[in-house]
Amino acid sequence: MNDFMKGRNGADELTIVMGFAGIVIAMIGSIARIQWLSWIAIAVIVIGVLRGLSKNIDARHKENEAFVAATANVPGLGKFVASLGGGAAAANASRAAGTSKEDFERAKHTAKKMWKGRKTTAYLKCPNCGQMLSVPKGKGKIRVTCPKCHAKMETRS
Repeated sequence: MNDFMKGRNGADELTIVMGFAGIVIAMIGSIARIQWLSWIAIAVIVIGVLRGLSKNIDARHKENEAFVAATANVPGLGKFVASLGGGAAAANASRAAGTSKEDFERAKHTAKKMWKGRKTTAYLKCPNCGQMLSVPKGKGKIRVTCPKCHAKMETRS
């Protein structure tokens, strides 16, 4: 069951907007007591869910890009759609590549390594790039250089 979404489109900007639109249309239909509006809302939500479950990622990506381009200049909606893009696109790329299990295994390995060295090693995070650094414990005030971004910092170990 964990691999069900692997290779599927997932929630992109168009799918999220379709879900919101379906909910809004359903609320309007139920407040105004217009039955056919509620049926349209259900159809919009079902189409959004089916888009998310689709394995035809290339076609869904083209649809999403066309939607983002069409809504870019619409006041209010363009900014809303653009704000959805960062997390959704990255999550979909991760899901399509199947890296979620690898990320979990890497985090598990790191946690085990940190637990094993907890008495002899202090672990720091670089304030510039977020890289985890390990320094020996009990050395007093030390100057550490990040191997990734070469930022220098002073800390106590």
